[in-house]
Amino acid sequence: MNTKPQSTDKDVIVRLRRIEGQVRGIQRMVEEDRACEQMLTQLMAVRASVDQVGLLLLETHIENCLLKDLKADPERMEELRETLKMWARFGLLPGAALPWSEEAAGI
Repeated sequence: MNTKPQSTDKDVIVRLRRIEGQVRGIQRMVEEDRACEQMLTQLMAVRASVDQVGLLLLETHIENCLLKDLKADPERMEELRETLKMWARFGLLPGAALPWSEEAAGI
């Protein structure tokens, strides 16, 4: 069941199309033998854009799936909502082991 607002879908599609254009630009840069620093800069921009799309989708999931039917005091719900969003933005670095994973436990 899709519970995302239409505006979120449109925003994601616009962002993904922009990323697609950025990737095509990097392909052209490779074909044109451009400076490595320029290509790496563009690649970092693409990576940041992909992260932003992921964050947008995660925040939508938190709002519309995880917290949708949860019954709680409105003030506590807002605190939980903000905590989940903060964790989504700053909680884990790419490639970091989750604290409950076998990797973190040394298994």
